[in-house]
Amino acid sequence: MCDTLVYVGNDSTWLAKNSDREPDEYQCLEAHPRIATRPEELQTTYTKVPVNSPCHAVIIGRPYWMWGAEMGVNEYGVAIGNEAVFTRLVEKKNSGLLGMDLLRLALETAKTADTALSTITRYLETYGQGGAAGHHRKNTRYDNSFIIADPGKAFILETAGRFWVAKNVQGYAAISNDLTIGADFDFSSFKLEDNARQQGYWNGKGDFDFRRTFRSKFMPWAAKSAYRQNCNLVGLAEMSQDTLNEAGFINLLRQHHDETPRSNADVCMHAGRLTRRSATVAAMVAELKQDGASRVLMCQGQPCQNEFMTMEFATNGVAK
Repeated sequence: MCDTLVYVGNDSTWLAKNSDREPDEYQCLEAHPRIATRPEELQTTYTKVPVNSPCHAVIIGRPYWMWGAEMGVNEYGVAIGNEAVFTRLVEKKNSGLLGMDLLRLALETAKTADTALSTITRYLETYGQGGAAGHHRKNTRYDNSFIIADPGKAFILETAGRFWVAKNVQGYAAISNDLTIGADFDFSSFKLEDNARQQGYWNGKGDFDFRRTFRSKFMPWAAKSAYRQNCNLVGLAEMSQDTLNEAGFINLLRQHHDETPRSNADVCMHAGRLTRRSATVAAMVAELKQDGASRVLMCQGQPCQNEFMTMEFATNGVAK
């Protein structure tokens, strides 16, 4: 379970995310400096891929055992958060790129949200996604959605196997563990409708709807994805250009559905019993400024019980 939300303001963009994973999985909050040159091939969690040089400085939240990251910001003010989504096309056996790998690859190579979007989709179409994504539960596999932002814009990107759609964010948006884009996408994978029809996923009748075509219904329902997404959308709607600040976004990440945290509908997740196996293990709030360096606030553990620490980029690209 996870939640990512974004608000595109007049002078800056805010992106916030809770990373919900197995409660005993340690998430490293790391700052990686800019690298002028690096090998042409990079080993991600399971797959080797070609990469460009140089590598941008990044601040990331990374589950300790994988190469990729759940969330992060680079020195150019590109920020990304990812979500597990459960589709008809989740790869059950083979390994490709984890959604977290795709996220980190984009942060290390992109200077804008547009470039980050094209980076993720290019790697996705070429190498596919998949592989064990859990700490102990190695049968945990999923596809991925993302919010990709920079100081002036944001996109929602949703995937199913090697298929994908994306749309521009107007004002604000929130995503959780379910597909949200139907027929109203602005960009898509090559010949999406034709390929979906030829491969038997769509009957070709009516308007093509990405969510209806690829969505798996049970897991989003069990995860209470719609509750968490709506909770964040309500909070974002109450914000205004004059009230955008770090406290407001931190409060959204600390939300509980009930007074006592006990439900998958909690934005700030607490593990318990068989049906609630995830916990928020890290969180991030990032302000991406059009006229200056980004501000990144990171929290280790559940945000309702822990404080956020500020991390910034120095002029030489090294985080401090």
